[in-house]
Amino acid sequence: DEFLAVVNSSSFRSVSRYGKYLFFGFDNAASQIYLALHLRMTGIAYINNSEQSPAPHNRFSIHLDNGMALRFDDPRKFGRVWLVKDPATVTVGLGPDALTVGADEFCSRLKNTNRQLKVLLLDQSFVAGIGNIYADESLFMAGLNPLQKSSCLNDSKMLTLHESVIAVLQEAVATDGANIDGVFKAGNYRVKVYGRQGQACIKCGEKIVKIRVGQRGTHFCPLCQPLE
Repeated sequence: DEFLAVVNSSSFRSVSRYGKYLFFGFDNAASQIYLALHLRMTGIAYINNSEQSPAPHNRFSIHLDNGMALRFDDPRKFGRVWLVKDPATVTVGLGPDALTVGADEFCSRLKNTNRQLKVLLLDQSFVAGIGNIYADESLFMAGLNPLQKSSCLNDSKMLTLHESVIAVLQEAVATDGANIDGVFKAGNYRVKVYGRQGQACIKCGEKIVKIRVGQRGTHFCPLCQPLE
C-alpha cells in the first residue's frame, strides 16, 4: 500500500545506472523518489504495451499514461527492487563504476590491495559492475592469471588490466551481453575463455582450463595467462 501510494500519479524524470543497479527517478507531490532495480542473474527490465499479458516470470509492472508498461521479469527470482529517496541507500559500500572508473583511480585502488585478481575484480567494493563472465574475459584480454596477486602487478600491467576491463564491458554492452546457459537473454558477445574449458585458446591453441577461485568457476589459458 505504501509503495502504491508513492508511485501512483508520479512522473518519471530520469533513468541511470551505477554498477549493476538501475535507477528510475520520478517525482511525486512530496519529493523525488527512486525505484532501484538489481537484475541479478536472470532479470530483465523492459517496456511494452500495457494491454499485453505479462510474461510467465513477470514480477512487477508499472503502467504508464501512454499505454505502455515498465515490466520486470525474473525466472529465478534473484532480482531485487527498492523504493528509496537516495540511490546511496543501496549503493553504499560500492567502489567506482567499472565502466567509467579512470585509469588513475583504478591503479591507485589496485596498489592498495594484495588479493588474487579474480577475487578482487568480483569484489563490488573494489569496482562496481564486473560479474563472473567478464572478470574472466578481462583477465584473458590482459594476459593475467586469475590467481595472480594484485600486489605483483607493475604500473604497465595495471594499466593493461584497466584497459581490458573497459574494453570487455564496452563490447558486452554493445552486443547485448553473453548467452551461456540458455537461461539468460541471448546476446551476441562471443566469449573467449568463459565456459570454454577443454577447448582451444583462440590465441595460442592451448586448452582452456577451468578452476575454482573464490568459490567461482574460473576459466583461463595457462599459456597466455601464466602465473608469475
